[in-house]
Amino acid sequence: MTAPPPRGGRRPGRPLDRLAAARGVALSHLDAFDKEVRVSDESLIGVLQALGEDLSTPEQAGECLERLEASRAARRRPPVVVAWDGILACELPPGARLALEDGAETASLPGPGEPLPAGYHHLVAQDGDTLVISAPRRARPLADRSFGLFAPTYALFDGRDTPAGDLTSLERLGRFAGRLGAAYLATLPLLADFSATETPSASPSPYSPLTRLFWNEAYLDLERLPELAGEVRTADRPGPPPRLADVAEAAAFVRPLLGVAAERLIAGGGPRLARFRAFQAERPGVLGYGTYRAAAEAAGADRAKWPDAWNAGDVLAGRDVPDEAVLAHVYAQWATDEQLGEVAAAVAGAGCRLVLDLPVGSRSDGYDPWAFPSSFAGTGASAGRSASVGAPPDLFFSGGQDWGFRPLHPDGEREAGYPVVRAAFAHLLRHCGALRIDHVMGLQRLWWIPEGASPGDGAYVHYEVEELLAIACVEAARRNASLVGEDLGTVDRALREALAGHGVAGMHVAVFDLEARPGEPLAPRAGSVASVDTHDTATFAGWFDGTDVEDRLELGIVDEVGAAGERARRDEARELLVARLLEARAIGAPDAPATEVHAALLEELGRSEAALVMVTLEDLWGEHDPQNVPGTTSEHLNFSRRLAVGLGELEGSERLLAPLERLRAARAEAAGAAGAPPAAGRER
Repeated sequence: MTAPPPRGGRRPGRPLDRLAAARGVALSHLDAFDKEVRVSDESLIGVLQALGEDLSTPEQAGECLERLEASRAARRRPPVVVAWDGILACELPPGARLALEDGAETASLPGPGEPLPAGYHHLVAQDGDTLVISAPRRARPLADRSFGLFAPTYALFDGRDTPAGDLTSLERLGRFAGRLGAAYLATLPLLADFSATETPSASPSPYSPLTRLFWNEAYLDLERLPELAGEVRTADRPGPPPRLADVAEAAAFVRPLLGVAAERLIAGGGPRLARFRAFQAERPGVLGYGTYRAAAEAAGADRAKWPDAWNAGDVLAGRDVPDEAVLAHVYAQWATDEQLGEVAAAVAGAGCRLVLDLPVGSRSDGYDPWAFPSSFAGTGASAGRSASVGAPPDLFFSGGQDWGFRPLHPDGEREAGYPVVRAAFAHLLRHCGALRIDHVMGLQRLWWIPEGASPGDGAYVHYEVEELLAIACVEAARRNASLVGEDLGTVDRALREALAGHGVAGMHVAVFDLEARPGEPLAPRAGSVASVDTHDTATFAGWFDGTDVEDRLELGIVDEVGAAGERARRDEARELLVARLLEARAIGAPDAPATEVHAALLEELGRSEAALVMVTLEDLWGEHDPQNVPGTTSEHLNFSRRLAVGLGELEGSERLLAPLERLRAARAEAAGAAGAPPAAGRER
């Protein structure tokens, strides 16, 4: 893989620079002030070590480069090629054959204009095999001029006395969203996470999952499981929602009962057991995952304390961990997948589709690096120095960020045929109508931080973006789903063009625009997903009232000087916004509350060319406390708070729902102006 030369920088000349470029490591990058930052030799060497290069000084780079070039020259054909719309632009070498995904084989390519079926095929030749990704060029577009609702599943309260919201809570909100006319319901990742560890994190994050390939069984509603029929009863809880949502407590409650349910399933036989066996056949990796989870229960989550053989990959045997524990976790995955499928079907029946979320990575001590060691940096037979993924210094984080993920090895994962990427997209797209790809820039490049280095002392490592996009398009097409890329912040123009060219919708966040272009009307890109805020920003009431600045000052994220600058920018943006909305008669008075201003912004977004307008439920009642404050762990209660308004209260409140009716009307008006039919969703 060859990375493009650094923007604004010279082409590599030294052996170290040439080696870095050959391995896809950028020699420089543009910072938040559009200033070129040159990567230090120490950082280059650290990242190259994480990629498997054996060097400790710049002088050793020449020998490494010679070995790399010789290795690549010995391989006559690339390990992966993409056939957009099924058209493969190459010839079969003599004696080669094309092995199709369905098991068929051919000794010749289809005729001119005749495409390959979509999927993953193999070009088998004497000089090496090549994975052929046959992908539709564009993903399915989002429902145009539509709107949707967003809420974390754990935060939902539907009147049942449960530690956290579950899939039944999500289904209830989805049915209601459909009745309101919403076409989509979005939530945070539902992937297995901290609940598998000995001591749950003080600040659990759904964006640091244990794996991107399996569900979090803590979201199961046990009352819906036939194997536990009549034995689990959830009492009603009168009064307002509890403040906290404890997914770890939910997992602790669920886990023992899953073992009982699994044993009853096996003993009972019948159609459900047949469906369970079919699930295992369809998802062969689930047995390895169940074994991993059972091992974590037996020896603790810290793999440094495991027997050496246990860390050699998927080699655990029944004699090492209890069979019943493995069975319980395999059953948990099946039951959660089945229940999520039921929820998705029920929500779709109401005219609404789920939007799920793909995090940029998974925990370094989690399942994925253990099961696929050759696909991750710092693991596998040729493991060198380890590395983690993060972000370079920017306006908000002057020291950079370290997210704690072990990065996918661009060559190791590619040579293996992208098993992790394919499985992650396939898993998340099983039951959703659209998939949000968090930090979509990761399809093009990721900021690698060598083990022991500070977050700012890293470098960008490039990936084969066309191949990764092709995988996303294949898996989305198989589920008739759309793709959304979280492309906020500094994004390379070439990536934006590639995303647009393949039908991946971008995002627009109003609170960013209000400060970047104060006094100007909101203008999201055509076809994008627009929202007032996100789970990583201040709530709108917090932004409008400025309480988020004071909170960040108190938390130590900004100092007095930084806070003063933020207050000045915010005051200007708010004053110009209020004046503009007053002139348009979108609000009634200069002292209008945040909820009224928010409703006006939703209406403005509703009239725009954005394909989808997403509404954060908490903004409807003017919540100030955000679900997450980036840069904090235990300092703020992240990803652990219930919504202050329960679903029952929301469903019966004309006041809270009025902004949604206003948005629905604006979306219908925009659709009429564009000559398009109204988006899916049922009217009340």
